[in-house]
Formats: sequence, structure tokens, C-alpha cells
Amino acid sequence: METTVAQRPTPLSTPSPGEPHAPANGTIGRFRGALAAGTPWPEALLTAVGEWSAPSETVDGVRLDYLIGGEAFDWLVLAERLLREAPAGRIPRADVERLLFEGALPEAMSEARFKSLLGPEKYRAHLNHFYGVVVEEALWHAVEREVEKERNAHGLQHPFGVQNLISERLYRAELMPLLRQFQREHGRKPHVRLTLAESHAFTYWLFKRRIANSDQARIASDTRKGLRMLNELREGAGVG
Repeated sequence: METTVAQRPTPLSTPSPGEPHAPANGTIGRFRGALAAGTPWPEALLTAVGEWSAPSETVDGVRLDYLIGGEAFDWLVLAERLLREAPAGRIPRADVERLLFEGALPEAMSEARFKSLLGPEKYRAHLNHFYGVVVEEALWHAVEREVEKERNAHGLQHPFGVQNLISERLYRAELMPLLRQFQREHGRKPHVRLTLAESHAFTYWLFKRRIANSDQARIASDTRKGLRMLNELREGAGVG
């Protein structure tokens, strides 16, 4: 079925004082209307994502951050928020679970169409999130495996100090001082237990630090290592 994009993709931006975002005004209604009219749900969903402009919002008392550090767009958090608004029964439950748990859209949705519906700015921000959060977390796991293998070879099997060894190898500093620096720079109260959104923001901050302190060859090598680990983790979880 041929689908028309309801509105030009909109970059995520911060509202001016006295001009609050009203993301639910129109976008959610058009999303519901598109589903009711028979538009394939991936097209309807990504069209709504492309229209969305608020970088964050609070829904039912929970803060949702769609844009991390002003640069990295976590479109799946927004997709989950929008899917709550879909009329019951319009989207197969299995498709929703596959999208939210595996990040997988139906095969009929090409990368080119995905990029077109998000728009160039959101797509670039999506890539920032993919490499700066998703791949960075996988890179941490890859280095963790290396460190544990080295320690096991020396008969060290306790976990004490492992996180600092990983942090020093990737970011040239111990983890807790880096967390404190991140919290100071962002005006956050110092605490160790992070929300998922805070953890992603910290990971993206660490990614930018690593990129700033590495040469191109090291960046490329670490990216390949992170992507290999991500693929391994996805295969282990049964994600295609």
C-alpha cells in the first residue's frame, strides 16, 4: 500500500521559553488515524517518529529522554511511547515485542525507507546513538571479556577492580572519577545508582571522551570489536 508522509520530518529541539512542545497535538492523532486507515504500522510509526519534535517529556510521572546529549536519538524509546497510543489489536503483539526487545522492524522496511521517514537529522542522531551507546556498551563487554581472560590466566577470579581495569583501558581513567566528572559537568547530584536514561547518557559521554583521546586506527579497531561483540550478543539472544 502506497503511503504518504503526513508531515516533513522534524528535528528534535528544545522549545523556547513560554513555547512548550505539544508533541501529542496532532502527531499521535495522525498516527492513530493512519493505523485506522490501513497504513502499515511500521510506516505509520516511523512517520510519527519523523514528525516528533520534543527531545524529552514526562509521561505518567516517568521522564522519557529521546535525545541524549543533544546528539544521540534513541528512537526506540519514542517508538515505545507511541505504541502505547495505538488502538488495541491494530499491531500484532509479536511485532511490538520484536521491535522493543530486539530493535527489529519487519523485513519489508528497508534502511533507505527508514532513513527517509526519520529525515536526515534524526537519522544522523540515530547513528550517534547506535555507535555511541549500543556499540559502546558492546565494546565494554568485549574488553571485560579480555580483562577477565587475562586475570584468569594469572589465577585471579574475583571481580574486584575489573571495572576500573576496563575503564582505564578504554577511557584512561578509573570509572568512579569519570562518573563524578560527568555528573558535575551536567549538574547532576552525585550518586552511584543510575537510571537507564542516566546510564545511556553516561555511556555516550564516555564514548565521546574515548573518540577525543584516540587516533583513527584505534577508533576503527574499537568499533569493529564492539560490532563483533554486539553481533555475538544478538546471536546468543536469538536476535536475527
